[in-house]
Amino acid sequence: MVKRMMTRMVLFVFSIAVIGWLPMPLVSSMALAEDDSLANKLNLSLYGYVETSYTQNFNNPSTGVNNNRSFDGEANSFRPNMAQLVLEKAASSGGALADRAGFRLKLNFGEDAKFTGGTGSDDFDFQEAYVQYMPADNLTLQAGRMNTLIGYEVIESPLNPNFSRSFLFGIGEPFTVTGFRASFDFSDSASLAVSAINSFTGLQADDNNSKSIEALLSLAPMDNLGVSIFGFWGPEGNTRGEATADRMQVGGIVDVQATDQLELVLEGYYGNQAIPGSPNARWNGVAGYAIYDFNDQWGLHVRAEVFEDAAGAFSCFGSDSDNYGDLGNAHLCPGWVSAAQEAGTFNQTLWETTWTLQYKPTPNLITRAEFRYDKSDRETFSDGDGVSDSQSTLAGEMIFLF
Repeated sequence: MVKRMMTRMVLFVFSIAVIGWLPMPLVSSMALAEDDSLANKLNLSLYGYVETSYTQNFNNPSTGVNNNRSFDGEANSFRPNMAQLVLEKAASSGGALADRAGFRLKLNFGEDAKFTGGTGSDDFDFQEAYVQYMPADNLTLQAGRMNTLIGYEVIESPLNPNFSRSFLFGIGEPFTVTGFRASFDFSDSASLAVSAINSFTGLQADDNNSKSIEALLSLAPMDNLGVSIFGFWGPEGNTRGEATADRMQVGGIVDVQATDQLELVLEGYYGNQAIPGSPNARWNGVAGYAIYDFNDQWGLHVRAEVFEDAAGAFSCFGSDSDNYGDLGNAHLCPGWVSAAQEAGTFNQTLWETTWTLQYKPTPNLITRAEFRYDKSDRETFSDGDGVSDSQSTLAGEMIFLF
C-alpha cells in the first residue's frame, strides 16, 4: 500500500515538472531563470507537507483500533498519515482581469486520504479541487470541492493545535463539501460565506435531488477577538439508511488572543435530524482549547471536550477500508454496540482531555508528543479482548512542511 502511494505521488510531481508548470528542482536552473515561464505568468505555487505518527493505546485492544478516533484509528501502530501537495493560483483583487481568476488542487496521499472525502476506499484523494473568481474586490466565487465552513479543526494537521482530532470534528462535522460558494467581505472585521452543496458528506455525487446549504459569518470586533457563527441545513440520508430527512446544525467559535503567547478557543454546536420510527438523531458538543507558545519552538496545547450522541446515530461507526458515506472515519466500537444501534437503543456521551507538547527544531519541522484520555458513559472502547468505558493513548507525530 505504501509503495503504491509513493508511486502515485512521484508520478504526480513528475508530471507537473515535465509540463513545465512549476519551478521545481527537476527543472533546470536556466528554466527557473526565465521570466516568461508559465509558472511566472500565472503566479503558480506548489506547497504541502508530509506527516507520520505512532499511537500507543494502553488498553492494548485485540482489535487494533482506537475507537471513535479520526485519523489516528490504528492502535499500537506507526501510520503514514499524509503526504499533501497543493497546486494553486490564488485569485486577487485589482490589477488585470486575469488576476481575478484562480484555482486550487489539493491532493492527499496516505492513510488519512481514505477519509478526507468520505470515500474510505483508496489511499489518495483530491481534498480540494475548485476554481475561483473575484468579480469585485469584496466578493469571491468558488465552484468545486472545498473544505467545509463548519468547525474549528481541519483536515490539515499542521493547522490544528493538537495531533488527534476532537470528537466534534471527527464524528459530528463534514470534512469537505462539493458545490458553489460565495464569500462577501462587508468590512475588514465582518464577512459572510454561503455554499450550496451536494451533501453533508463531501462526496461529489448527491444521494437525493435536493441541495443543502452551509454558511459562516465571521466577525472580528477587536484585534484580539474573533467570533464565528456557522450553520448547515438540507435534506440528507440518515445514518440508519431510512428515507431522506432534513438535517440541521448550528454552532459557533470564539477565539481570544489573551496574550502574545496564550490563545483561548471555545467551539460548540447543536445538530438534529429526524429518523422515522426512532428518536431524532440529535448530536451536540463543546470543546475548549488553551494554546500556549513559550517561544517560536516550544508550545503546550490543551483541549477538553464533551460530545453527546443522543440517539447513537453518529458515533461508533466506520472502518479503515469500507465506504460508510456520511459516517466518515468514526471507528467501530465493540461488537455489542451494533445490536443496540439496530434496535435504536444506543446512545452515549463522550468526554476527552488532550495534552500536546509541540517542538519545532526548525520552522518547517513540527514534532508533537501527546497524551489523551477518552471516557464514555457506555463501554464503547476495546480493552484487550474485552470492553471498557475509557481509553488512554500516547502518540508521537512529525510533520515536514515545504
